[in-house]
Amino acid sequence: MTGEDMQEELEQLRAEVAALSAARASKQVAEAKPENDPVEPQAAEPDEVEGLIEQARTAVAEDAEVKGQFDQLFEQLEHEIKDLPAITTLAVFSLGVLFGRLLR
Repeated sequence: MTGEDMQEELEQLRAEVAALSAARASKQVAEAKPENDPVEPQAAEPDEVEGLIEQARTAVAEDAEVKGQFDQLFEQLEHEIKDLPAITTLAVFSLGVLFGRLLR
């Protein structure tokens, strides 16, 4: 499974979770009403459903954006680490270890 396939599946699952959460919340509101109430519970308005779907899409888009930023950061760090000369890096690390031991 490629990263794009996993991302698409993750977005679909998040949308399903948002829809189920909205259904659960409306069910809890309906259960919270007194049983003596003669008014029957109404179905969710189409505008409310569209609003919830839009909120889910926004959350998924924000998560995808944050994930993209983390991926970009890790790629930059990987390139920086690969570009460092091995001997210089080892020497600086060794000096850090020695300096740390001397400060104890």
